[in-house]
Amino acid sequence: MGRRRFCLALGALAVASLLLSSGTSRGEGPHERYGSPPGDFDFYLFSLSWSPGFCDIEGNRKGKPECFTRMGAGFQVHGLWPQFENGDYPTFCDRSRNFVPSASLSIARQIYRDKGLAIGEWRKHGECTGLEPSQYYQAEIALFHKIRIPDTLVAPAEPLRATSREIAQAFARANLGVIEPDMVSVSCQRGELEELRFCASKDLSGFRPCGSAAPDACGAGEITIPPIR
Repeated sequence: MGRRRFCLALGALAVASLLLSSGTSRGEGPHERYGSPPGDFDFYLFSLSWSPGFCDIEGNRKGKPECFTRMGAGFQVHGLWPQFENGDYPTFCDRSRNFVPSASLSIARQIYRDKGLAIGEWRKHGECTGLEPSQYYQAEIALFHKIRIPDTLVAPAEPLRATSREIAQAFARANLGVIEPDMVSVSCQRGELEELRFCASKDLSGFRPCGSAAPDACGAGEITIPPIR
């Protein structure tokens, strides 16, 4: 089947979306701050993987469970990551809190089918939030339910083509008053959509502009959005 052009009207969002084109790529400056004090960060990145793209790019090669157990999956929670305004990010902040209670994992199963991913996200990122494991997973669930997926991206049956700016605008239109284009950072590899990162306030009350700390990394050209499988 031929590829369809993913048509998204620009409208009044065009000016705001220009903010996405500023900044440098994530690889040019940010550093991992291993063992930072828990709770010492500025805002969150809430990451939703586009399962078909993630599996194409690396999941199939690495044998990721979500790539052979999630037929028909679209956007899936990848993680909630503390960030600094300069682009740095804390990791593994309190190794004494590695253990995730079974009650917390029961909460995590609402958004994670892969228990290993849920535990890994807590250990690398959740420990840095200052939250308890149950609170961390509940925060992810709450943010996930704040985001309405644009109809065009719920379950596309054919490959789509769009710029990262158009993707961000589509989410803004589907979430009026909740998300603006500059609150969405698009991640891709080899010309395919891999994930979206939504910038959220430290108090988790809502979304905020990403600024230069989480710039779009896909450039101005079109990328492919592979279809649901």
